[in-house]
Amino acid sequence: MEIRPIQVADVPGFLDLWNRVYSEGTFLAKGPPPVDRAMSTIERVVKESIPNFVAIMESRLIGAVEVFPGTMCGKNYDGAEKAGHLGIQVDYSYRRRGIGRNLMIAAISDSARFGYKTIQLSVFESNTPAIRLYKSLGFLVYGHGATVTLPAGTTTRELHMVLNPENMDLT
Repeated sequence: MEIRPIQVADVPGFLDLWNRVYSEGTFLAKGPPPVDRAMSTIERVVKESIPNFVAIMESRLIGAVEVFPGTMCGKNYDGAEKAGHLGIQVDYSYRRRGIGRNLMIAAISDSARFGYKTIQLSVFESNTPAIRLYKSLGFLVYGHGATVTLPAGTTTRELHMVLNPENMDLT
């Protein structure tokens, strides 16, 4: 398995991965963006070296992690450009093999280089394996968000977590 920065050529595989995870109905509330929007976003990510990584196994994209500046996520509070907003997807067939952890470590390490002061994420309370992973990497709960009904029909609430990458020991 290889973990490397995302490339523009990865967009079709990235969208396919997002569709696969979304189709499970329990981890993502929204499907992937249109191809043109994903393409322009990844072009910007590559140009600006924004922390985004993919996991590749046997030429297939099986995982991805994105840490976008808050300003790319519609945030306009003071310092939003220095707050990374993290998303991660791992193909069902490859979970519980350390891929998510390795992607997170790559993203957290690169986020410090990029200049983020914090990394924020939202996870559904029903996603206990992900919450355990995030806590094991130093993320702390700082609040709750909306209650949502997921595509599978279950209702859950968002949990907001934060990490300061400058204080992270990833060894």
